[in-house]
Amino acid sequence: MKVNSRVRLQFRIQSGVFLLLFIGLLVALAWLSNRYPLTVDMSANQRNSLSQESQRLIESIELPLEITLFVSPINQSKPLLETLFERYQQRQPNISFQSLNPDLYPDLLRTHDIRYDGEVLLEYQGRSEKVSQVSEANVTSAIQRLLRQGERWLVFLEGHGERHPYREANHDYSLLATELASKGYSIENLNLVQSGSIPDNTDVLVLASPKVPMLPGEIEILREFLERGGNMLWLADPEQASDGLELLEDQLPVEFLPGIIVDPNSQLMGLDRVDFALVGEYPRHPITQNLSSLSLFPQAQALEFSGDERWQLQVFLQSDERSWNETGELRGEIFKGDNEDESSGPLNIGLTLSRSLQGDDGELFEQRAVIIGDADFVSNRYLGNGSNLEIGLNLVNWLSHDDKLIAINPRPAPDTRLELSQPALLAIALVFLLALPLGLLASGLRIWLKRRKR
Repeated sequence: MKVNSRVRLQFRIQSGVFLLLFIGLLVALAWLSNRYPLTVDMSANQRNSLSQESQRLIESIELPLEITLFVSPINQSKPLLETLFERYQQRQPNISFQSLNPDLYPDLLRTHDIRYDGEVLLEYQGRSEKVSQVSEANVTSAIQRLLRQGERWLVFLEGHGERHPYREANHDYSLLATELASKGYSIENLNLVQSGSIPDNTDVLVLASPKVPMLPGEIEILREFLERGGNMLWLADPEQASDGLELLEDQLPVEFLPGIIVDPNSQLMGLDRVDFALVGEYPRHPITQNLSSLSLFPQAQALEFSGDERWQLQVFLQSDERSWNETGELRGEIFKGDNEDESSGPLNIGLTLSRSLQGDDGELFEQRAVIIGDADFVSNRYLGNGSNLEIGLNLVNWLSHDDKLIAINPRPAPDTRLELSQPALLAIALVFLLALPLGLLASGLRIWLKRRKR
């Protein structure tokens, strides 16, 4: 085929059209990738994506949320911080995000009391939260506090040897109180003898295993609180003083079975005690709907609902079917006998009660109560085990009617350290420090000898 000037022109036109189409395709792809960003997180544990808990929270945002990051251009964390907030923005159209140089906006720094480079301001419906130590967990907790309507008062009864929310002893609740405070709860202690009543703005009243019997007048105050529709969390222990608390049974129809729950599975999990009840399967309930790991309940009591048509009962914590409530001494070889007071599992560890009541304004509202046969599982000593922390937070959220905030507890990234046994470390040392160097030396010597013979 003879190539003349006309054919050359056609080739050039075709090449030009192809080049224009190719460039146009690249521009279109660039625009689409910017307009509809699609990313795939291939990292272990999805550490480059928002956690499922954070995603559920921001999907519940119904009104505009403004996020302002005050970070200087020389801050080495600037790209990482901006990437984090872009993930929030991509998941929720109601979130707007801007990154500002604090040196250029001194008026905003004074107005919002911004003190640190990298500090974040979140604004929602006239309310604001600041985060100075930026992480997904801290940002999500701040959003959670903004979404919470009004103050939430969590009141702990004191004066009878109850667990204390501010003390740091192993059996107290300072770690749980810190977590709850970070999520917007106001926590107070209340001595009924001194106060004479329970404040009307109490959202959740906590009775944490009193060791000293309550006075009749205190029991009457508790009964009045329940009669008017107050929400209550009762954490019981076998050691709690039961004298007088039976008077609450007409309000909370729950009975405590004798003895302590014994669970043979605890030894299979490496624990050296059988009086620790392990819960790995959870009945369907808002408190436990997103739990996937075990929870641990040391020396728990079993519960039974004594029956009351006024209340709607739900079981949300149960021991294993191999467990039973041991009424004898926990020494030596323990096995379930023929004692009629001992019942085989599964045994109820946690119950929720709810009922509809009519308020002073004529409107119906739901009263909620939770009774758990263990007060240790959220103590400072055991709070970090399995799902114990999540259950503790979810309990309070459910009791305070913040159901949509349940299970929004971002977990830190799991430990990425590689822990090896001594034999494995010895094998690695022998391979890399001895075998490989000797192999390379032998290979080099062999090559040198061959070349020398030539």
